[in-house]
Amino acid sequence: MEENNDSVTVVLIDFSCMLIANDLSVDTAQTLIALVSDDPANWAEATSIWPRYQTRAVCESIDRLPFEATDRDRAMRALEESEAWVAIDFPNKRVFSGSLFLPVERDVVFAMEVDDLGDHHCPLSIHLPPWWELHVSATPDAVNQPRQSPINKPIVDRDVLYGDALLEDIAARVLAVVVSEEWKNSDGIDQEHARYPFTIQVHRDWLMTPRDDLGGLMPRQLLHGAIEWSDRVTWGQRLRLMDGESVSAIPNDWSDFPTAPMGSQEMCLYFDLCRKVIEASWFWCASADRKLEHAKATHSSTQLATFLRNIRDEWLHNSFEGGSPPSFIIECGRRRVPRGTGIAIHGIENVHDEKHFTDCDCPICEMMADGSFGIGFTSIDGHHLELDDEFAFSMIETREGWEKQQQDYADFSAEMDRKRAECEAHGDTEDPFASAWTGIQSDDPLPGDTSRHLQMAFMVAEIVSLLGESEASSVEIKSLNESFANYRRSEYGQRKQSAIQLKAILQSLADRYHGLVSRSADLQSRIDEAERNHSYHDRDSDLPF
Repeated sequence: MEENNDSVTVVLIDFSCMLIANDLSVDTAQTLIALVSDDPANWAEATSIWPRYQTRAVCESIDRLPFEATDRDRAMRALEESEAWVAIDFPNKRVFSGSLFLPVERDVVFAMEVDDLGDHHCPLSIHLPPWWELHVSATPDAVNQPRQSPINKPIVDRDVLYGDALLEDIAARVLAVVVSEEWKNSDGIDQEHARYPFTIQVHRDWLMTPRDDLGGLMPRQLLHGAIEWSDRVTWGQRLRLMDGESVSAIPNDWSDFPTAPMGSQEMCLYFDLCRKVIEASWFWCASADRKLEHAKATHSSTQLATFLRNIRDEWLHNSFEGGSPPSFIIECGRRRVPRGTGIAIHGIENVHDEKHFTDCDCPICEMMADGSFGIGFTSIDGHHLELDDEFAFSMIETREGWEKQQQDYADFSAEMDRKRAECEAHGDTEDPFASAWTGIQSDDPLPGDTSRHLQMAFMVAEIVSLLGESEASSVEIKSLNESFANYRRSEYGQRKQSAIQLKAILQSLADRYHGLVSRSADLQSRIDEAERNHSYHDRDSDLPF
């Protein structure tokens, strides 16, 4: 933000003491408020996350801040005499600021530094948890008043959600299904599509059944209540990485870390874990000609739960979709740090891995693996939680919100069907978004793609897709991808030869697969245009001015 030398008084209310500091800068006061974003239980926990929010605008170590112990009377007098003040109340989870302090919103990002070109740097993200109260333009006496509402912070019992309670419940429900008439009249024992409705039933019933060990709550209720907040805090740390700053995870020894609320990444993987456990249960029931008679149901349930314990543990600690294991992804979510390929995170030993980038035939994925687009961040969007049209699995917390979302989807789908029918009535049946070529309306490079490599990558990706449809050999596809990779990676002096080689492969593919003729010719012409631009800029760079 812009430089501001105004003096701020900050009072910290902890469980066993009060601290006060006078003459702090606005930047420092705002950074102290930002610490609340991670919901520290006390001042000691807050000090441990200073590196997550510290920027060049404030001191490097929080120990350098001039806080000293005080009593309530002295603290209140200081607030009354201050032109600008901030108070942070840890026991009651509240933040106060006086009328002359720059107002701070619940969700805001400040640029703590602006360079000579007007570009913003050193992002400071403030995202207060929903259960923290924010009182802006408050009077000092408000600090002594009680909270306006209860502290409704979600408490997640992971021992129940991930432990034997989950496995035993799933085992009992699966065994009840496989002795039912509905199962016997289906092909569920052999056909995945036939048992899928039973999978939904078991999963839904686990999430939607109140439990005594959860104080009468349903497991689903433990998944919600903090998703947006947690994701915003993680996004704030992502902004730091993009600005060139390092990122630290919140400590895992905080007092409430074991029961801290879920973010979206853990919620998505919990869905996948439940499905993995349920699917494994069906296979267990089908193996070794087990006879699941009612008299043996209790014994079989114990055996099945033991089997599922191994399934759970293996799934948590093995690669997920070719990348990092779920246990690592969940840890990053719980400690509110983004996952960037190969990016080290202070406080977490491992780094994120995305091997699937290099295992596929997509040139865009290869460019991401090369770092062509900067840090390769990864996250799970959770769309698969909505595919069953079941409220139980949705990332929407309330049924009212979910029903509105369903109606919005239905309205959107109806509108798309109407427009499609209108196009067909006018004889226009071509999908304008079906091809990378039809989506490129200009010969100019895409924004930020001065080399034109990204534009070409979309074209190469479409050619690769068409080669797959034409049952081209993996050698041909690999040859094209390697040739394009060599071209975009080539240095000055090698670029001309790599361009010739890439064009030769494109021509040979067009000779063998006639459906690629026009695309091959167009891409070759774009390579020629890119090389002419390179030659022009190379010639300019040799000029003595």
